[in-house]
Amino acid sequence: MLLQKSLKMLGAFLVAGVMLGGCSSMVFPDFEDDNSEVIIHEGGKVEIRKVNEDGVLVSDKENAAYEDENEAEGAEEKTEETEDKKAEVEQVMPARTVEVKKESIEPIEDDSTKVAKGKTDESTKAAPKEDKVPTMHYLAATIYFENGGAVVGSSYNKILRNIAKLVKENDAMVTVYGFASSRTRDTDPVSHKLANFNVSAERAQNTAKALRRMGVPADKIITQALSDSMPLYQEVMPEGERLNRRAEIYLTY
Repeated sequence: MLLQKSLKMLGAFLVAGVMLGGCSSMVFPDFEDDNSEVIIHEGGKVEIRKVNEDGVLVSDKENAAYEDENEAEGAEEKTEETEDKKAEVEQVMPARTVEVKKESIEPIEDDSTKVAKGKTDESTKAAPKEDKVPTMHYLAATIYFENGGAVVGSSYNKILRNIAKLVKENDAMVTVYGFASSRTRDTDPVSHKLANFNVSAERAQNTAKALRRMGVPADKIITQALSDSMPLYQEVMPEGERLNRRAEIYLTY
């Protein structure tokens, strides 16, 4: 029993000596003042943080470099990790280039473009030629005749010549109406009406012939016989009867 106790005590002293020897071999940094803080990192790295005049903790140059190295190593690892992920993405989704041909592109036309285009097309077309609509129709002259006669007197030549000039300048149409008085010889009503109609037609035709002699084209003249249907004056007196024996010339252009 005494021997066992002696051996246990001897082992305890040996362990204590070893621990003391190990502690004596450790190197502790010198503390410059009481404001320093000591931090032991994994692997035995010792960091001393000092408090400056403003009360802020700062590291010494050696440990600051150590921190910078750790930060640099972490940055390099992140950069490598980012590049690896980028390479993986490029392998999974390779870039593709599609060639677009000009022939396959068609312009898009909206409603406003179609409307503008339609207006342009219509404006380029020649406008259809419209028929001339007459704006003037008036009595140009009146020719008077002898009782029962249909001859155009030479005294009307100047008037007929001026009318021919107006027809040429205005490309006008000429309408000649022939009239007769209501008085004839003693005869039956049918012969009376027939005689007046024939004389009114002859007066209109002779006036048209006189206009043609003055230069009016035949296709510009229209004649119409109206007999005694439109008297201008009452025939109770010879003068009224004379004024109803007439031909009227109208111009239209």
